[in-house]
Amino acid sequence: MTNSLSAIKMLFDYNSWANAGMLTACESLTIEQWDRDLGHSWGNIHSLLTHMFAAETVWLARWQGTSPNALRRPADFPTYRELRLAWERLDAEVNLFIDSCDEKALKQDVTYTNTKGESRTFPLGHLILHLANHSTHHRCELAAMLATLGVPHPEDDLLWYLRELKEGK
Repeated sequence: MTNSLSAIKMLFDYNSWANAGMLTACESLTIEQWDRDLGHSWGNIHSLLTHMFAAETVWLARWQGTSPNALRRPADFPTYRELRLAWERLDAEVNLFIDSCDEKALKQDVTYTNTKGESRTFPLGHLILHLANHSTHHRCELAAMLATLGVPHPEDDLLWYLRELKEGK
């Protein structure tokens, strides 16, 4: 990584890899496990994953110049499979957007309106980094929720991803 653009691209490749691994771990959940309140910030795995997906959806729209006024909700994705398919499409869109960026774009200010109606402005690169950090935060919660349920989940630390890259897996 010789510049911030290459770091951001690597970070989002990692983000896609880590999200996919955690989504795969959720594939075997029963409906009861999917919706069981586990006492974390979003209550259950269904709500947490929907929030993560919704955040990626909103941030991509903001980077592209629109400001959605609401987040997607769990009722929009009643099943794991519906959410997973939507997320796979979104992941491809996010990565295409990031691949289209250059160093100049990362420094450009993006002004958006949040879901509370407040206007904010930050450089695009900072907003992209925020989304990667947001995903990491919630994957940690997801790992704790899966552990509570006794569901195995993958290691999703950045070094695991980098090791796989290095070993050509």
